[in-house]
Amino acid sequence: MINNLKLGFKIMKYGHAAKLSYISSAVLLVIGVLFCVLSCIVGGTTRGNISPLPGGYFMTMVALLFLQLLSTAGAANLVQTSPRKRKLQTSVPAVLSVTLMMAGYLFTVVIMGITCWFHPAAIVTAAMQMFAGAILSGIVMVYYGACFKYFYTSTIMFIIVFFFCYVFGFSQNNLLENIMLFDGSWAGWGLTAALGAAVILVCGFLQYLISLAVYKAPVSKMALGAKLRTQM
Repeated sequence: MINNLKLGFKIMKYGHAAKLSYISSAVLLVIGVLFCVLSCIVGGTTRGNISPLPGGYFMTMVALLFLQLLSTAGAANLVQTSPRKRKLQTSVPAVLSVTLMMAGYLFTVVIMGITCWFHPAAIVTAAMQMFAGAILSGIVMVYYGACFKYFYTSTIMFIIVFFFCYVFGFSQNNLLENIMLFDGSWAGWGLTAALGAAVILVCGFLQYLISLAVYKAPVSKMALGAKLRTQM
């Protein structure tokens, strides 16, 4: 696992438009921190009356930008001709995905936890948003397992699943409010954080299984940038 992680970070630097991805990730990280803090402050005063401010969403996008670097490198001859091609398109992305998504999620947990320490009225809203961020990360990971091989099909399914989760789970008066973990206690906060981490681990395994199933399929050009498509 450690070797796969090291290999993933090593290959990632050969991804397309790496410098732009790093800059975009830094910007999204700052925005994500801001939204995490604001969601706690605003949520503490308007509990149950607003849709979640998507701080965790930005953390997920930071991880996804790094994963995209690995995938664009995987479309290049460097990986396509490598004897470790299978690993570079299955286990390596899965390990890197779990690591990056988990890092973003735990960072969100810490930021929102510190904010809730000073705004305890927001702990229920923050816990729901934190868990929603974990679910979103999981959905993105499963999507990532197939999107670079079957772009249209996986994208359509991602939109359907995300829409369903948002309408019935994340939006105003959502179902998450009925889960006993969100009881406003720090014990509930800890259980929620652990459950969110478990969701990411399970979805990482699902991503790996999906990538194994679609491994032999050619890379979809539509999943890559326009400039990179002209080079394929």
